[in-house]
Amino acid sequence: MTGIRWLGALVVAVVATTLGYAAFKVYRGSQAEQCYACRRAIHTPLRTVAIDNGRPRVFCCPACALSEHEQEGKPVRVTELTDFLTGAKLAPGGAFIVKGSDVNLCAHTHELIDADKHAADVQYDRCSPSLLAFGRREDAAAFAREHGGEVAPFSEIVSAFAR
Repeated sequence: MTGIRWLGALVVAVVATTLGYAAFKVYRGSQAEQCYACRRAIHTPLRTVAIDNGRPRVFCCPACALSEHEQEGKPVRVTELTDFLTGAKLAPGGAFIVKGSDVNLCAHTHELIDADKHAADVQYDRCSPSLLAFGRREDAAAFAREHGGEVAPFSEIVSAFAR
């Protein structure tokens, strides 16, 4: 009789483990994709893929991916950008960046409050200034005219972060 109880307990444990794993998979699947570095939600027009520690990682924006090198001191190589206007995947070598426009989808919408209940200045945000990728220089220039910022080839932006 103890053998049957033991077998029953084993079956219950296996079923509970299987149900727990299935519930975890459903929960993880329902969560928005998060940035590898800052854990902010991935906004489709900014999605960036980079090789970090030999593995492809998804970042919320090009600035966050490039900041990973500064923050962690590890080499990071961007392998894929997303065209801000079309959502198309871009090879970094042919992309143009608008740096520092008034559009930053990663920016927090709430103010930081200091101990005296006054607005506190944000000293650093790894996703600022914004870096928005475009497949065509003309599109980047038109966007910069409307929203501010500077247009540069992605390779120049990478060089500035590498210093």
